[in-house]
Amino acid sequence: MNTIPSIILIISVLQSSPSIASAFAAKKKTGGAKKVRGRRGNTSSTSKGFGQPPPTFDEIVAGLKDRLPRDASSGDCPCSSGKTYGECCQPYHLGRKSPQSPREVLQSRYSAFAYRLPAYIIDTTHKECRDWREDRIEWLNDLDKAGMFDSYDFIKLEPGPTEAGSTDDEGYIEFKVQLMAKSDTIEGKGTVISERSRFLFDGDPPCWRYAGGDVRSDVSGLNDVVLNK
Repeated sequence: MNTIPSIILIISVLQSSPSIASAFAAKKKTGGAKKVRGRRGNTSSTSKGFGQPPPTFDEIVAGLKDRLPRDASSGDCPCSSGKTYGECCQPYHLGRKSPQSPREVLQSRYSAFAYRLPAYIIDTTHKECRDWREDRIEWLNDLDKAGMFDSYDFIKLEPGPTEAGSTDDEGYIEFKVQLMAKSDTIEGKGTVISERSRFLFDGDPPCWRYAGGDVRSDVSGLNDVVLNK
């Protein structure tokens, strides 16, 4: 089972050896330190013995770096809505609103990746998604280490229309994401990732969440390959 968000798989390809296809043969695996039960029913890895309890999910989130703008009322929201961040995706990220359509999930998750907000990615991932984990703290730590596109600038989100699913609580959107590399090894290299995502409405609180999708890229040789199967 993959343990990182679907579209992140292509990033490992762009930063790896020339053998592009082989990069998808290996699956991310973490392990090591003993796990203990933390607050909220989450588990956490620790190498400590007795003494201070491990940090909670919220305590870890508070210590993570982000890429948030100083002024949410100026500049366009990353999701390409044409609104400011304060008018558009910020209320979702602050927990003041919950996504009430597949498009709102897609846009707010894209902005969460752009502004490095892994807790929101976790909160808006449905249990049916291959990325979902019961251990939220381990999931959070892995996203922080390798899943927030730190080597890329987010250029544009191009969402298509929402497609109805088999029930009123299921929907699909096909979209494209433009990224531009900023690392020393691949600086200036752009890529386009496309995905047809599935979204489901349920849960507590009831809202739409990301439930998975088929990911493709414009990387030569992989155009017609579903990268996350």
